[in-house]
Amino acid sequence: MEDITPLEEAILNAHEFAAGLASMAIVHDMVQRSEESSKAVRDRELPREIRAQALKDGRECNQALNLVASARALVGISA
Repeated sequence: MEDITPLEEAILNAHEFAAGLASMAIVHDMVQRSEESSKAVRDRELPREIRAQALKDGRECNQALNLVASARALVGISA
C-alpha cells in the first residue's frame, strides 16, 4: 500500500471530522424526537392514536440511540 501524502491525510481528516459532525447532528435530532415523543405520550389531552404513534416513535428513536451507543462502545468511545 502506498504512503499517503500530508495533503491526502488532511483531506481524510477533514472528511472524518465532517462525518463526525453530521452523525452528532443526527444523534441530537434523535434525542430531541425521543424527548418530544415522551412528552406527547404523557399528555392525556392528546387523542389516543397520536399518543400511540408518539410511543412508537420514541421507541424507534431509543432503539437507534442504543445501536449508536453500542457501535461506539465497540470502538472504545463511551460517554
